[in-house]
Amino acid sequence: MNILIAGASGFIGHALVRSLKMDHHITVLGRNKSTLQREFSNAATCGDWDELSQLDAKQFDAIINLCGLNIAASRWSDAVKKQLIDSRVSTSTILIHWLIKHQAKPHFICANAVGIYGLQDNGDQSAFDEDTLINTKNPPDFLSEIGVRWQEALQPAIDYGIPVTTTRFGVVLQKGQGMLKKLFPSFYLGLGAIIGDGQQSLSWVHIHDVVGALTFLLNKPELTGAFNLTSPYPVSQKEFSHELAACLHRPLFLKMPAFFIHLLFGEMGECLLLKGQRVLPKRLLEAGYQFQYPKLNQALQREFRNR
Repeated sequence: MNILIAGASGFIGHALVRSLKMDHHITVLGRNKSTLQREFSNAATCGDWDELSQLDAKQFDAIINLCGLNIAASRWSDAVKKQLIDSRVSTSTILIHWLIKHQAKPHFICANAVGIYGLQDNGDQSAFDEDTLINTKNPPDFLSEIGVRWQEALQPAIDYGIPVTTTRFGVVLQKGQGMLKKLFPSFYLGLGAIIGDGQQSLSWVHIHDVVGALTFLLNKPELTGAFNLTSPYPVSQKEFSHELAACLHRPLFLKMPAFFIHLLFGEMGECLLLKGQRVLPKRLLEAGYQFQYPKLNQALQREFRNR
């Protein structure tokens, strides 16, 4: 296949390009062409957004949009919130307008996140799946608003007849990246902590299953609509902390109170650290995808087995 990946400079994009490059022709699109060329070398054809209009959209069998600023990079001021939404909506809109202009209808896969479902009360054992109704008119929190606006940006593509698949990511686990990168130093020093009451749900997925699921969906363009990219076995924050500490052979005895999280991170801390959502990959399982790392201890052992 001839595949265009926008936002490939993140760790998911890098892992995906490494996996696909042997069997497919990959074009990566980003803000800085020279940076992409250094990062991907001979693994992909590189281009920037200014060059998109020069590309023939009909040459591509699939488009994957992974664009979006890091939601945990800084506190959520009004300006930051706007940037977080715009970085997702604007790129989707640009890509869709380009496809429609060229009368092209490749398989369009766009990232999203499980935050679209809204936050759950801590300890709630009910689960969200792709059939769960989402409050699109009045999203209950900012993470849900991001997801809803992202989803809405895809409607022109759907209306035009482009096959659209939305992948709702949980927390992606890879050593040295994302959440594990932030947690590793403190846990390695024996200073890991249970956050708040520890009962907030954490829907996670190993990077190999992200790549595996995306490849699975690429090969089945008839699978459109929303797919949750999460492990079938979500955990609580307390369970996650105990598993990570055990994997690193370190103690876990500290607790970080909720008021301290509020003080440090404000609304971002409430949404990302003190609350969560229990999400299941119902449609992926029904479609026949088999997870490589369905259990948390398997995923963490895979990442830290040589430590």
